[in-house]
Amino acid sequence: MNPKTALAISSALWLTMLPTGSIAQTNSLLPDISASEQAQIFLNAGNLTSVEPLFITFHPQQITLEEENLKVLNKWLERVGKSDVPIHVYSYATPPTSRRDMTPASARHMAIRKAFNRAIEAKNALEANGISEKLIALHTIGPDDENLTDQLRITLRQQ
Repeated sequence: MNPKTALAISSALWLTMLPTGSIAQTNSLLPDISASEQAQIFLNAGNLTSVEPLFITFHPQQITLEEENLKVLNKWLERVGKSDVPIHVYSYATPPTSRRDMTPASARHMAIRKAFNRAIEAKNALEANGISEKLIALHTIGPDDENLTDQLRITLRQQ
């Protein structure tokens, strides 16, 4: 990557985090970040922009994270480091297809519940690895026409 491009990306990341941090701090949603911690985030911005989202796929009936998934999550967290940046967990779930007595609304409700339970599993795994609860944002997305797989997408960016 061109050094000027890397500098531009890290500067853009830094600038996008400033308003969010100040708004979140005034609303007490995130912990106070000292100037030295902000400088550390700025210095690591180039590393953070290179962190790709983590995708974990599930069998349609599966809720819990398997041992292999936890290992992959741990490796992803090593790349993130102790940067104290928000982590977004997007959980997608498909509705059950084999139940004939189910209305579309109840199928959607069951898919959202399944997505929520998976997101909670990911949140618990993140917290077990030392990520603060205040830095984890859960997004449960039930049936999605664009994404027809059961998966988690864990990322540093909002969608």
